[in-house]
Amino acid sequence: MDKSENEILVSVGIPFYNSEKYLADAIKSVLNQSYNNIELILIDDGSNDTSIDIARKFESSDNRVKLISDGENLGLPSRLNQLSKLANGKYYARMDADDIMHPDRLKKQVKYLIAHPEIDLLGSGLISIDNENNITGVRKGTFRDGFSLENVLKATWCVHPTITGKTKWFKNNPYDENLRRAQDYELWIRTVDKSNFVRLGEAYLFYREASTPSLPKYIQSTQYSLNTFKKNRSKIGILNVVKLSIEKILKLMVYFGFSIFGATDKLIQRRSVPLAIEDKKFYTSVLKKVI
Repeated sequence: MDKSENEILVSVGIPFYNSEKYLADAIKSVLNQSYNNIELILIDDGSNDTSIDIARKFESSDNRVKLISDGENLGLPSRLNQLSKLANGKYYARMDADDIMHPDRLKKQVKYLIAHPEIDLLGSGLISIDNENNITGVRKGTFRDGFSLENVLKATWCVHPTITGKTKWFKNNPYDENLRRAQDYELWIRTVDKSNFVRLGEAYLFYREASTPSLPKYIQSTQYSLNTFKKNRSKIGILNVVKLSIEKILKLMVYFGFSIFGATDKLIQRRSVPLAIEDKKFYTSVLKKVI
């Protein structure tokens, strides 16, 4: 990456709510990127733990960090829209407060976005970690270009915190603030026909699979997904709405069954491919570089 590319400002947004256990690692992984020209915007959504204190320490020690805290609990989609409005960079990177960036994530994604200016959003694969930052698997996937509505509906597009894209795209395509969950899914469905989505095959995010929603949150996500299908029925097609709704309900029933026996972790583990010992050692060493 040449000097001019390194001069491009990238905005990273992290919304957080009671995230004291993982927030420091998430922030450190952003500040320790191999790509340095960044601004990190931290927005608190009314936390009542020590999250704000953690964020404030980073703000006071690094001028790339800006903390926003108004004491209100507005919900995630509202905060996501606030983040994109505040972003000053040419590119904007999504990030959750419990995940960890691969040290080369921004460098690799910015380089690709510069080389392909037609791309709006660029995702990647991910490395799965547990609550103690142990590597549990990997979801590399394959390189994909020009995702369609069908890909998005099947949730084969991308996991949201791996995405970096044009800041103006996020400003022009706000999240639906009525959705407390599944807001990214609704946004992709709403915008895919007028956007260019690409996913890199490589894994550039350490994703905390263990923090996947509990049963009540899974139920809520399913409800919002069903509402999204109904809202976009003219685009999706009535038959597809029925088919997708049935699939979502069946998945919920399976999740419910596993939750009765306290075995939802078994479902979560199936999302990732186990790693060989040497590969696990490699990703562990990469993880330690940023935290």
